[in-house]
Amino acid sequence: MTGWKHRLERLEDVAARKTGKQAGEAGTPYYLQRYFKELANLRRCEAGLEPLPYTPEDLEDDRRCLEETIPIYRASPGWQSEEAQHVLDHWEQHIKDNLEKGASL
Repeated sequence: MTGWKHRLERLEDVAARKTGKQAGEAGTPYYLQRYFKELANLRRCEAGLEPLPYTPEDLEDDRRCLEETIPIYRASPGWQSEEAQHVLDHWEQHIKDNLEKGASL
C-alpha cells in the first residue's frame, strides 16, 4: 500500500472513532467524492482514456443538481453577471449531456 493511501485510511479510522462509526464508515463526504471523480475523469480524458462509469447515484445527483442547485445559483445576486450565467449554462448543459448518456442505466 502506498504511503498516502495508508495515511488516508488511518485518518478515516480516527474520524470513525470520533463519530462512533465503524472503521471505513466515516469516508469522504459525498460532494468531495463527486469532485474527485470529476477530477479523475478530466485526467483520464487528457490521457486518452474512457471516463469512469456513470452510476445510478451519479444520475440521481445530476437530476437533483439540475432541479435544485442550479436554479438557486441562477437566482443568487452573485451569479448575475454574463460570465457567471455562461458558467451556469455550461454546467447545466454538461449535466443534461450526462443525463442523456445515463438514461440507459
